[in-house]
Amino acid sequence: MLAIAVQTNDARHLRVGAEELAGLVRRIGAGGDCFLVVQRIPDLPDVYIQVWHKAGRHYALEHRDGSADRHFEVHLEGPEPVIAAMTAWARAEPGWGEGLDWRPLDLGPAPEPAAPLMLDAEGDPHE
Repeated sequence: MLAIAVQTNDARHLRVGAEELAGLVRRIGAGGDCFLVVQRIPDLPDVYIQVWHKAGRHYALEHRDGSADRHFEVHLEGPEPVIAAMTAWARAEPGWGEGLDWRPLDLGPAPEPAAPLMLDAEGDPHE
């Protein structure tokens, strides 16, 4: 069993084995079943690996290791390299992503921070 949680379009799978993870990757692409998000247990904020795939298209594999500037993607032609990378990531194997053409993912400009909530003396919001 791998210490991971896998979110699919319709379910959350906890502590799956390598073969189950491989099966989940192989099944995506048809209908509304097109992505997996994998997080470690215990969860680390903004640390995950995910894949998106639609039948007839490439697999878009991404991983994030903290901040937005540590978010990368690679496009792969089939499920096997995705399975290898995701399984090695889940096992925290050193060099798990080597050999793949990772590129920084451009998420666009960061959103403006929300304005602070102004409260009166009673704690009610006011403008």
